[in-house]
Amino acid sequence: MARQSKSTRPAASSQGTLGLSDLRNRLNFLEQENEKLLKQIESNRSKLNKLNDSIKDVGIQIAQRVAPFRQKILELDRQIHEVFKEIFAGRKLGKKSRKDIESVYYHLQADGLISPQKLPSSAEVEDDDSDEGSEWRGYERRSHQEVMEDIARPDRDDLKKIRQLFLRLADRFHPDKVTDEVEKAFRTEVMKEINLAYQNGDLARLLEIEKQQELEAFIDRDSSDDLTRHCAKVESENSFLKEQLATLKQQLKLTKKTQQGEMTAVFKKITKYGGDPIGEALFEVEAHVEVVEQLHKFVLDFRDRRITIQEFLRGPTDLMQQQITEEELMLEFLSQFQR
Repeated sequence: MARQSKSTRPAASSQGTLGLSDLRNRLNFLEQENEKLLKQIESNRSKLNKLNDSIKDVGIQIAQRVAPFRQKILELDRQIHEVFKEIFAGRKLGKKSRKDIESVYYHLQADGLISPQKLPSSAEVEDDDSDEGSEWRGYERRSHQEVMEDIARPDRDDLKKIRQLFLRLADRFHPDKVTDEVEKAFRTEVMKEINLAYQNGDLARLLEIEKQQELEAFIDRDSSDDLTRHCAKVESENSFLKEQLATLKQQLKLTKKTQQGEMTAVFKKITKYGGDPIGEALFEVEAHVEVVEQLHKFVLDFRDRRITIQEFLRGPTDLMQQQITEEELMLEFLSQFQR
């Protein structure tokens, strides 16, 4: 652009006034957008936290009510493995008979009737205590991990913005900078929030803290330099906040679609109308316990020679057909109520 001459200075002044007006309007728009984004982020964050709390609550309820049945199944499972140990150690078996019995043992494990373990003839039988956690919790960890893997991470520039704001807030609120005990305690609490937001890469929360503590610098709205500089700052913040909002929405959507999210929605729907989904599902769990009890008796009958090896090798076919995991039982029941 060509340099303006002195004779055009009044016109330049007019342009300067117009430029200031545009900058003020631009800043007002960006600040309103900033405020709107912060509210949307807080709303979506609350929804996500509420959903995660509901998932955990339902998981705890299921785990507590299924626990006695699960404990009984685990004890029966242990006893079944012990009986197989006695069979392999206490009976004289030919090579073919032993191989056939081992095949039955493997099939029972493969079909999910008993837990996976090494053959008793191996040097050591593995302990299955590590699997005694709730199936719900195990699935919850995996599915949430899958959700998190789908969520975008802040890039280097975004992390730089977050760190700059963190350092500015930390410098302002560091408790070691004051001697008054009340003020020190206040700053300590604020710093906890600042550190948590920084660790989570949560620019929105850091900005909220900044606004709450009225740390915004004075802006000379008659200075084009001040306005331009602040417009750039707020625009940069808004760009990141839009990404953070999109990430939260994505995480909320994906969490709703996880198996636990869908189960929780159905669980709440049934409970709202006075139903007891866990109580109904426990009837199926009780049937599962009966299956394992029958299997235990079947293996005992062979150990104590109440059935022949031919009968044993045919296997508990009727039990295998009934077999279904606890989680599948719960899902099968709850799926009846999904629309």
